[in-house]
Amino acid sequence: MASIWGSAVGNILGTIYFFYFQLVGFLLSSLFLSKKNFITRILCGSVLGSVLLQWVPIVFAFTFQFSIKAHILAALFCGLITTILFYAKKPQKNLLLFPLNSLKTLAKRHWLFLLLCSLSFILFCAMLFSHTLRPGDDGMHTGQCTYGDINLHLSIITSIARQQTIPPCYSISPGDKLSYPFLCDSISSSIYLFGASLRYAYMLPMFFAFLQVMTAFYCFAYTWLKKTGKACLAWFLFFYNGGLGFVYFIDWSNERIYQFKNIFTEYYQTPTNLINNNIRWVNVIVDMLLPQRATLFGYAVLFTCIWLLYRSVFQKEYDLFPFAAILTASLPMIHTHSFLAMALLSASWLLADLCCKADLPLKLRYPGKFLFAGFFIFMYLIQLLNGQKGAVDAPHFLTLCLAALGILFFFGLILLVNHIKKNGMRQLLSTWGLYLLLILLLALPQLIYWTFGQASHTGFLTGRFNWGNQGDDFLWFYIKNWGLILLLLIPAVFYGKKKNLAVAGAGFLIWFVMELICFSPNPYDNNKLLYIAFVFFCCISADYGYELYHKIKSVKGIRLWSIVFLLFSGLSAVLSIGRELVSDYTLYSTPHIEAAIYVDENTPVNATILTNDRHVNEITALSGRNIVNGAPNFLWTHGIYDQTRVDDVKYMYEYPAFSMELFKKYQVDYIMISSWERSSYQVDETVYDAMFDCVFSSNEIKLYKTGL
Repeated sequence: MASIWGSAVGNILGTIYFFYFQLVGFLLSSLFLSKKNFITRILCGSVLGSVLLQWVPIVFAFTFQFSIKAHILAALFCGLITTILFYAKKPQKNLLLFPLNSLKTLAKRHWLFLLLCSLSFILFCAMLFSHTLRPGDDGMHTGQCTYGDINLHLSIITSIARQQTIPPCYSISPGDKLSYPFLCDSISSSIYLFGASLRYAYMLPMFFAFLQVMTAFYCFAYTWLKKTGKACLAWFLFFYNGGLGFVYFIDWSNERIYQFKNIFTEYYQTPTNLINNNIRWVNVIVDMLLPQRATLFGYAVLFTCIWLLYRSVFQKEYDLFPFAAILTASLPMIHTHSFLAMALLSASWLLADLCCKADLPLKLRYPGKFLFAGFFIFMYLIQLLNGQKGAVDAPHFLTLCLAALGILFFFGLILLVNHIKKNGMRQLLSTWGLYLLLILLLALPQLIYWTFGQASHTGFLTGRFNWGNQGDDFLWFYIKNWGLILLLLIPAVFYGKKKNLAVAGAGFLIWFVMELICFSPNPYDNNKLLYIAFVFFCCISADYGYELYHKIKSVKGIRLWSIVFLLFSGLSAVLSIGRELVSDYTLYSTPHIEAAIYVDENTPVNATILTNDRHVNEITALSGRNIVNGAPNFLWTHGIYDQTRVDDVKYMYEYPAFSMELFKKYQVDYIMISSWERSSYQVDETVYDAMFDCVFSSNEIKLYKTGL
């Protein structure tokens, strides 16, 4: 069993295995999307390759565990299927040739995106390198945004690779099935399994996922908006999102609360994350894609699905429906929020498609006026009726949202029946029917086996109005969080094109739902849905802003004001990214790393270690072993926090002589005592020395074997 440091051979084997699936994905996309351009095939192929690496080894692991054998069988299966399909379809010989001339043309046309993408990728790589178990003199280091999340993801990666149990359980809560979308981590577990270092296995697939996210967003924006300038502006507004948080740092009085230097020195005093001032619209790169792997890998698939479905629905490329369906169906255990967003988006576009084909009596020149005005009037009425600003928790919001969705469902059902009466079912079944059928067949088993069980826990699917607003007026909350983009968004909706509104209506539907329903115990997680709505708002804002600029570009000084607009639109984001580039925190100290390595090399893979409930737990993160009870901030957000376990852990540490039954109940094999445990509990180490064998002692850390 390789250590967390891995080896050069292990890194090479893990890389080969990863690129093998990338190649398989490209071959399959080239086969099934043979009539599409090279960019479509390479992007869809890369995303499909990642999805196959996430899913196929898991399928074989149900029989052969998450072992090298299961991975070899998964690779052979994918290779065999690809070979059979190529032999059966007999594609053109030039299908896989690299189209240099076409790529030169694309590079010339999309040079601005390539520049923005390259610079952003370099920044992402720099932060990922410095934030992922970076070795230091005193241990392993990380950055500000990953100080929390990386611990959970590492524990899932190492526990799957070490314990090899499928379906896996939480290593921080043994016995509870891991219903969190763990495929975002199992992709690294596969690389780690081949002997790669934990640091390398963590980072490699993230590089590709980030490129997939950036490229898929641009492809969708360009396909929709038709111009590179519009697509690049939309791309910039999304990835360098911020708001007006920078204003809080422009106070030069003696009583100023925030100082500019604090952005780069204090913990979470950035212009996109000032909780005390209700600034919660965090930058998508440094607070969503870098620390939250489920969001990163989910958005990589989701943005590609949005692009493919847009082309299927609005550009009549019906042959893309099956490919979009297969990728969409893979999402529940990659990123459940992305699957939910895709479900709402699909429903919205199906309704828009049926409305376009129906002979509706009401014709509006600017329907966006009524949509936007109706949306905000509705939200203000809710705020007025509840008599308070900010977020409100109440069950009737869930009922209200479901009732509204029910009305839309029945309206869509009427349109569907009328459409079938006039046009028959043949085309509908071969497009939307096939799309929905494939998703149900592939996604429903995942939802039943994993998602629905966890969603039934306390705190999931509750009624909540106004997402994460903590005391502001509804509109003011979004003005200061979204910032200058609203100067383009409001007129873009009011005077936008009907086709744009048909597409962007999906964003309003997602926004409406997430403002009334909270989908996890942590309301903050709803922003994962709001960012999907923001995708559409960035696109229509860019469309309107680009057109407006070209209408008034002859006005004196307009170029300067346009630059000022872009500067202040992205200033909060740039400052937040700058903070992450210089942030540095010790994640695991050297003695704790030594203890974790000892556990990894000298204990059974299914051993359970008693520790305190710190979130920076090196035992779960680096050794993949179980602990009795993990960090409350992880367990609570997953709906599995158990106060009894918390109390039992405290009792076992403070009264070990009277805790033998509890040791047996939780199958405790080892007990760890370090500065963490000494500060959390009243520990009498003389009792432990008398009762148990000390099998490891280094600096201030002791590890006792219970012998049970």
